[in-house]
Amino acid sequence: MQRGHRVIAFGVVVLLVASAFASVAAADSAIGFRKADVSATTVTVGENITVGAEAVNVGDSQGGYTFEFEYDRTIAFDEIRVTIPANSDRRVTSNISFDEPGTYRISVNDKKAGIVTVQRARARVASANESQRRIDVRANGVSATESTDFDIPSSNRTFALRNWTTTTGQSAFQQHLTEYTDRSAVPGTLPAPDQSTLLGVVDFESEDGVEESTMRIAVNDSVLANSTLERDEVTVYQRSGTTWEPLSTRVASEAATRTVYEATATRGTTYAVGRMNASISIENTSVQTSRTQSGQLLILTGELRNSGPVPGAFLGALRVNGDAVNQTSVMVPANGTTAISLSHEVTEAGTYSVRVNSSERTTIIIADSQVGPSEPGGSPPGSPAGTGASTVTDTSAGDDSGSFENPLPSTVFGINTLYLVGGVAIALGAFVVIFLLLRRGGDGGGGRPDTFDPF
Repeated sequence: MQRGHRVIAFGVVVLLVASAFASVAAADSAIGFRKADVSATTVTVGENITVGAEAVNVGDSQGGYTFEFEYDRTIAFDEIRVTIPANSDRRVTSNISFDEPGTYRISVNDKKAGIVTVQRARARVASANESQRRIDVRANGVSATESTDFDIPSSNRTFALRNWTTTTGQSAFQQHLTEYTDRSAVPGTLPAPDQSTLLGVVDFESEDGVEESTMRIAVNDSVLANSTLERDEVTVYQRSGTTWEPLSTRVASEAATRTVYEATATRGTTYAVGRMNASISIENTSVQTSRTQSGQLLILTGELRNSGPVPGAFLGALRVNGDAVNQTSVMVPANGTTAISLSHEVTEAGTYSVRVNSSERTTIIIADSQVGPSEPGGSPPGSPAGTGASTVTDTSAGDDSGSFENPLPSTVFGINTLYLVGGVAIALGAFVVIFLLLRRGGDGGGGRPDTFDPF
């Protein structure tokens, strides 16, 4: 009887031990691999890739699990051991970068996480919404002296970068380019709408240096039509402080619905595409006269002011009594001033109305004495003869010292006038003396007087 009880007790113990082992085995077998992934499938040399993996425990007790990371099936680069509670999951991550371009297969516990392409230079869209798109460009291991070319991810946006080629003087760099189709979203100040017609803006950001960048920008024809600009009127401008510099812009290609423009920038800044206008006015005009060999030189001076965001050329026509008699072209810097001067010679006396284009008229009166051949002792050609104001009623000319003209000519038959007059005076005096002597010594008959007493 006791022997039978011992057999039963031993069987119970065996069952309990087997049950315990079965429970542990069941807990271990309840942990399973769920998935693996990579943060990016295209990166640059040296750029980190985050590899993630997940496992789940559906058992009633916690258990341990090991994640083994490798690339190209055989090269392990990390191993992570975790404890996963019952009825829970766990995610782990590991970073890896590659020093050489190529294509790499990354896996975790022999499960594919992703195929990664490593390039020396790449561009990717970091973010996008209705009014803007941010593009990150990155390079590593490129030539510091040669340009690096980036193909921008394609887009059907009405205004979009197509290509970016940049020279930085560095072998590794990162830049951020943001396209804007809404001018109100652009950071910084843009030219006023009455001074510009803009199709879009590209903003540049980088902590690395930049020497030169060539961009290709696609613009939908519908945007051009709404702007009233013709294809060949579009220019790319780069910001320079509070002003803008026009860049040499050409049509790189034309398609059925869009035009691609190309321009090369000389600095990293904000680039605006469209048309900007100079706004030039002439101020503080004045007219002076200057004696010439045969008349008077009318000289109009003034100040040109450009309130526009870009430099512009001012074509000025000098009008005398309504007729255009001279013209010049002057380049005026953006938000700046420069001087202008125009002149015209007149050889007749009269009243002259002088102005540039449609500026305020200045009236100059030239007297008869101010024209004609220059007289000796008068003002030499080119000397100032008067100053005009907004209205000039008279201007003096000739001798600036105020001396009057000599009524006698300077020479007669080549003989100095002073010598000739002196000779005439001496001859006249001698004639008078002889005449008086003859009158005293004669009696009418030519004999001696009565009182004459000879020796």
